[in-house]
Amino acid sequence: MDLDNRTAVVTGAATGIGRAIALELAEKGANVVVGDVTEEPTLEWEGDQTTVERVRAVGPEARFVETDVSDSDDATVLVDSAASEFGGVDILVNNAGVTTDGAVDETSLEEWRRVQSVNVDGIYHCSRAAAPHLRENDSGRIINIASQRGLLGGATDRKAAYCASKGAAVQLSRQMAVDYGPDSITVNAICPGPVESNMTDLAEEETFIRDNIVTPYIGRPEDIGHVAAFLASDEARYITGHALVVDGGYLVT
Repeated sequence: MDLDNRTAVVTGAATGIGRAIALELAEKGANVVVGDVTEEPTLEWEGDQTTVERVRAVGPEARFVETDVSDSDDATVLVDSAASEFGGVDILVNNAGVTTDGAVDETSLEEWRRVQSVNVDGIYHCSRAAAPHLRENDSGRIINIASQRGLLGGATDRKAAYCASKGAAVQLSRQMAVDYGPDSITVNAICPGPVESNMTDLAEEETFIRDNIVTPYIGRPEDIGHVAAFLASDEARYITGHALVVDGGYLVT
């Protein structure tokens, strides 16, 4: 899975799953542009180094662009900066995401729109900006990070806004695969299950998770990173429109 001389834009890559994806792409040789609202990692085990610093330690080049993916101008600046600095964009990973709790009648319109604007509009803004660049090569890749909750519904209750946004991300990925396939751009969604990250509080959920997966271990961000690197590679050139579940068997229990 050689990604030498390719450029990847990864949103929400300062920490958690996005950081792991960025590092795995770098391990395979890709230059990485990190788009996030902050540059600092938030998970205890990630240490003090930023994602950009970690990527550069691996070997490829990297840069950080402060980005709110819900803002179309920010998304355009992110993608165009990557194309300008590295001569193009080969891989876009739409990872940035937020969540909230509440049934429909418990979710304010402001919170509903916040979740949709990041989790769905963010994919739209970044993909719209990246498409012209991705068309310039014969191995363009768009990888959207959805969730098993976009397929199953809430594993726990009161996740209306989040489940709606991730279901939309899955369906948008399928339609984008149809639209961009003739341009040799593959579009796939990854649907993570329980993963130790900034969206999963193991202190509260570990017992529930262990009772509902079939593996003896809970996933870590790098488990999603490995899958993203595969989908970004030439080895995955015939895979498109797929929602790949990475969940330790949660959906089969």
